[in-house]
Amino acid sequence: MLRLRTDSVLLEASPVVQVDGAAVPGLLGQVSGEPVPGAGQAVLREQVAQRLGVHLGDAVELLADDAGVITVDVVGIGDTTSSTAALLGPGTLPDGVAEPAWFVTGDVPVTWGDVVTLNELGLSVTSRAVLTDPPPPDQVYGGLFRQPGVGLDSFGFVLAVGGLVLIEIILLIGPAFAVGAKRSARALALVAASGGEPADLRRIVLAGGVVAGVVAAAAGVLIGTAATVVLGLVVADLPNLRIPVLEPLAIGLVALVLGVAAAWIPARTASRSDVVTVLAGRHAERPVRRRVAWIGLGMGAVGVALSVVAAVASQVLLLAAGVVVLELGLVIASGALVALAGRLAGRFGVAGRFALRDAHRHRSRTAPAVAAVLAVVAGATAALVYLSSGAATQENIWQPVATGTGLLSLNEWSSSPQDLAEQYPQAAEIVEDALPGAMVTAVSSLTWTGSGGGPMPSAQPDPATVCPDENRQGPDAEDERCRTDPSVSAGFSWTYTIVDDGTLVDTLGLDGADEAARALADGQVLVNDPDAVWPDGNAHIALLGDGPDPVAAEVLAPAHLVDWSSHQYGLVLSPQVADQVTAAGAELAGDSDGFVVVPVGATVTGADLPQSEVDQINRQLSEIEPNIHLDVEGRMNGQDTGLTLVILVGVALFVALAATGLSVGLAVADSRADLTTLAAIGASPRVRRRITAAQAGVIATIGTVTGVVTGLLLGYVLGLWQGTDQNYGISWQTVVPWPHVALLLVGLPLAAMGAGWLLTRSRLPVRRRAMS
Repeated sequence: MLRLRTDSVLLEASPVVQVDGAAVPGLLGQVSGEPVPGAGQAVLREQVAQRLGVHLGDAVELLADDAGVITVDVVGIGDTTSSTAALLGPGTLPDGVAEPAWFVTGDVPVTWGDVVTLNELGLSVTSRAVLTDPPPPDQVYGGLFRQPGVGLDSFGFVLAVGGLVLIEIILLIGPAFAVGAKRSARALALVAASGGEPADLRRIVLAGGVVAGVVAAAAGVLIGTAATVVLGLVVADLPNLRIPVLEPLAIGLVALVLGVAAAWIPARTASRSDVVTVLAGRHAERPVRRRVAWIGLGMGAVGVALSVVAAVASQVLLLAAGVVVLELGLVIASGALVALAGRLAGRFGVAGRFALRDAHRHRSRTAPAVAAVLAVVAGATAALVYLSSGAATQENIWQPVATGTGLLSLNEWSSSPQDLAEQYPQAAEIVEDALPGAMVTAVSSLTWTGSGGGPMPSAQPDPATVCPDENRQGPDAEDERCRTDPSVSAGFSWTYTIVDDGTLVDTLGLDGADEAARALADGQVLVNDPDAVWPDGNAHIALLGDGPDPVAAEVLAPAHLVDWSSHQYGLVLSPQVADQVTAAGAELAGDSDGFVVVPVGATVTGADLPQSEVDQINRQLSEIEPNIHLDVEGRMNGQDTGLTLVILVGVALFVALAATGLSVGLAVADSRADLTTLAAIGASPRVRRRITAAQAGVIATIGTVTGVVTGLLLGYVLGLWQGTDQNYGISWQTVVPWPHVALLLVGLPLAAMGAGWLLTRSRLPVRRRAMS
């Protein structure tokens, strides 16, 4: 990893590639300036250039561990979103500084046989030809070959999300075909009375779906192509703009299939309508069939069972299938939900009673809208739970050494104890000058002065807690001493064992830091493993060596247990115990080597640490030694999901309101005669507003409540999946973001009712209605 710096800023950048840009074009996307740098020149990614504050023609310094400082001129800035930070011209870096890699270009592909041959030479190869056309599994190492981006996990997610999106589209446009079929009911009945077969009626309604699908496909492809051309030629200035043919045709075919699928149920209903009832002008909604409701509920139960089994067994494809089956079951059962809600009509006033009964009578229009709201709310709720749980899990995985604290690190790896002692006061002075009022507290470490690392101290576990047979270790071992934690962890740490009298620990901001600081001041040691505290209350600190007896010496010290997960706190020595360990090490090493306490870094508290300020401080620290740097605890792993959750709720509200609005708009047109009758018998003009608001509320409430419950269930299932050993293990924490869920649960029905109230005219002209 190289470090890039200017007169005021330093940052770490990876990867930095030195290659002939003419032979491998496009590594940094569209480049402003010169896309092919020469020796001593560089092309920077746009985000890197902005953070450095440089423009075309400016100079940037490269800091490499084995090459000192190299100055390059910025000749281009690329707009790519790839991970490549900078592109250097050939000859910029001295030989031996960078790790060599090769791009193989030309018309001849690198085959799997070539990959095997190169692997035998010790080379790692990524071949486009092998990725696009992988060899048989029995020819691949381990019997497996997973193509990046199209593995089982990705395929499962695409299957589940794609299936749910297609279902949602069908549900959104389905009510329009249902109402259209109702308005054409008399014409269809005349066709049937004239000898038309049910199949003829189905074809007539399906033809409307075909026409709508063809028109939508043509319009969508034309608009999308035009937008792509405008974006490519005018906005993005793409040099290799190509208009595909097969892909738009496939998208158009999907639109056609969606149109036919949305019209299928209305067509099937129209073919089964009673001709006499329709010609007489009476309502002909078919009664609810209990078997349909039971089929839907059964499919939902099967979907839940499949999802749970797949989650526990970590079978992604089966999990995706279970989710889709669950959603389909709820869609099928949505008509029964509407019918069940219709039984509550007698408990409401005029508007609520009208809305519930209208929804029950016109289930072919209402049920798809309820199902659409249900599906989008369920998906949004599950996504809210998944994202919040993922953020909480990342926080759980991260093992902090402090809370909101600046962490200064010296070059522990290649600096001698004498060098570290000289570096620290200079680094501390730079930080204190840059951050007036900040408190810089030294981090001191027990370091071996000789070669080979020396006998490092380690807190040994109580023998009674050690697994008697390492072959029986595992997460489900019967003997709890043999149970292992399959979870993953990550975090910042200084390399060596910390020595502290309580001053450092008191600045960490961790829970229990005050008690830990007092324990160190009293001469105790800190450990974070309960097994490291023996029955006598002591920690047995062993000096581990490389000989036949790994424990070369042992020091006993009273132990204080802390609940800090970072392995940095596996053992923290007080100065008194550090003296004992130093004495024991001296006995082992003789007069030549031994332990010394030297500074390896510092904590920085009492000041704000914006990234721009940290970059400037790192620039000054690099003058002492290139590897000295300042980081901020929490910023290295922070995941701000707040905005993502708000966007997700907003999208769910928009789609759900769109589905509700479409259904309510059709309901208003469909029930105009009933509203005219109410107006004729003296109903208040505002009754129409209340009825429309109630109609929107019925759809939104049923769909939202059912969707939230379903989404919470899906979130739990996804939590089971991520909690398996193949994923995060016990580190996964399923968290429900209740404020966002409550916003969906309460806000969506209220928003739908408010929109229905505001967008409906209160007065309606009285029209003559023929009574039958």
